[in-house]
Amino acid sequence: MHGKRFVILSWHSIRVLDNHYADNDLIAFGEDLLTLDAQGWTVLPLAQALAGLDSGTLPDKVAVLTADDGSIMDFEAFDHPSCGPQKSLAQRLREFRDSPASSGRHHPHVSAFAIASPQARDELDRTDYMSLDVWRDDWWAKANESGLISIENHSWDHNHGSLQRTVQRDNRRGDFRWIETESECRAEVDQASDYIERRAGRRPCFFAYPYGQSSEYIRREYLPRYGPELGLQAALACDPEPVTAASDRWHLPRYMFSRDWKQPGDLEILLNDAQAHA
Repeated sequence: MHGKRFVILSWHSIRVLDNHYADNDLIAFGEDLLTLDAQGWTVLPLAQALAGLDSGTLPDKVAVLTADDGSIMDFEAFDHPSCGPQKSLAQRLREFRDSPASSGRHHPHVSAFAIASPQARDELDRTDYMSLDVWRDDWWAKANESGLISIENHSWDHNHGSLQRTVQRDNRRGDFRWIETESECRAEVDQASDYIERRAGRRPCFFAYPYGQSSEYIRREYLPRYGPELGLQAALACDPEPVTAASDRWHLPRYMFSRDWKQPGDLEILLNDAQAHA
């Protein structure tokens, strides 16, 4: 049976508050993989899911995995100062792939959306993460080579509220809807893809709007016009609904952990609702 929709799920590996499911995205990710398998869902890479949707060959009950912000915990184990050793998303995905308990139908993969600017990442590390060196980019190429994670575009500086200065023309920060001119989009999108390609050895195929927010200009004019020539196939937002053939490829919906589900039982309900979505 072929499916007419799939779900995109997202986590933030940087979110490690304790060692319980609801407050640790790494732990939640590992448990959520088991829930997906037990509920009969198939994990596929984003590009493969979109191609299957377009061709009418998409399997029924498909889930795509994504992670935002690009912390080191996407790919490498990390000794957290208050929560202790943490397995990365990649480690958990590899264990899931290699476990006899999980089905062989999966193609385990995470699209990891990284903030490109090294200056922005250094500043965020100091201001928001205790200078723990969690936003390096020396792992990007290894991640792409692993086959488990692809490094994608999460903008140049996220127009992040914690930064002293961003590329936004009036330095209005904390909201990506204020990126609404061609020059700002060039700085946030083109510049980011160029840098990621240099550091990661592969040009990003997908863009995720910081905060899930987009101006009308970037969504309806800039990316539809310039995205393909930049190598981009689609852009992801955060509207909580499944992806269908009618979805805007420059504003794909996805579900966010800690907003749309907080416990494994919540994820089961979400998945059932998404499958029944008309």
